[in-house]
Amino acid sequence: MTTLGFRYRIRQNTDVPRSVRADNLEQAVTGWLSTLAWSDWTVTSPSEDKTTALAVPFTSIARLQSAGAPGNDFRELNIMAFDGKPFYRELIDDEHGTNIYDEAIDRLWQTVQLLEITTDAAHNDGAVIDIGRHRIALAEEGTTSLPPLCLDEIPRLPDSLNTFRSKLRPVWPADLTLFETANFTVDDGWFDMMSQGAAALDDAYWHAQRHGLADARGQHRVQQ
Repeated sequence: MTTLGFRYRIRQNTDVPRSVRADNLEQAVTGWLSTLAWSDWTVTSPSEDKTTALAVPFTSIARLQSAGAPGNDFRELNIMAFDGKPFYRELIDDEHGTNIYDEAIDRLWQTVQLLEITTDAAHNDGAVIDIGRHRIALAEEGTTSLPPLCLDEIPRLPDSLNTFRSKLRPVWPADLTLFETANFTVDDGWFDMMSQGAAALDDAYWHAQRHGLADARGQHRVQQ
């Protein structure tokens, strides 16, 4: 079962203390996932005088933090306010009528789903995306739904993976498994596989965009 968390073990490296590398690894994981899930998301937040609401980036009022018991190599992912307290779970985005905490969690799960789809795309010969219907078809997996956030993040995924890889290089050697899932045992082979899947999704995404634009132009000509 997929879990919002990760497990790791720092291996010996005489150049940098293990505690420093552990902190760097946890920051790399939480920074990568929160950027994918939340970087383009704005919410309404009360202003200092409490009388008006301002549209602010969610990452300006909250952050993703890992936590675990001493001696335990598992780290759970938690949403925290910038004052170090747990994020207020009843905060409502008045403009959209949504619970901000629930939306933040949902965006994290959609990010996990995007990464799972990326692994599937790496093991298939081709991908076809239907942007209007939020669907993706993989050669050997059939057709499945693709949440809106997944679609929006596809063009950024290749660069995001490269950034994540560069952040982890100073930490190695280490054993890292995301979401308690064997398919997310992170090493050089995993990054190569994910990059292949991300490239396939990126090609399918832009092909769908061009196809949709061509269809729109054709309909416009017919209407004229």
